[in-house]
Amino acid sequence: MNTTYEWLYENYAFDLQKNLEASEEDAIERLSHIIPLTDNHRLNLVDCLADLRYHCGVESFALGVQLGLRLTSDFWAELPESTAS
Repeated sequence: MNTTYEWLYENYAFDLQKNLEASEEDAIERLSHIIPLTDNHRLNLVDCLADLRYHCGVESFALGVQLGLRLTSDFWAELPESTAS
């Protein structure tokens, strides 16, 4: 991951990931009561959901940064050359 994206992710999106992880655990607990899950199945479910959350979270965050840069491109283009480079 680009170091700028990594810094932005760690400083802005990391807390959101923690909130999603807590919601994920609640969903797994509810599923465990509805569907009989063995310890192995529960572990597989946790791994799968965490993988999806991290993959989708990083991709969504990077797309959001790119969108933000595109939306502000007019602003950056209007800056004097000395600050735009």
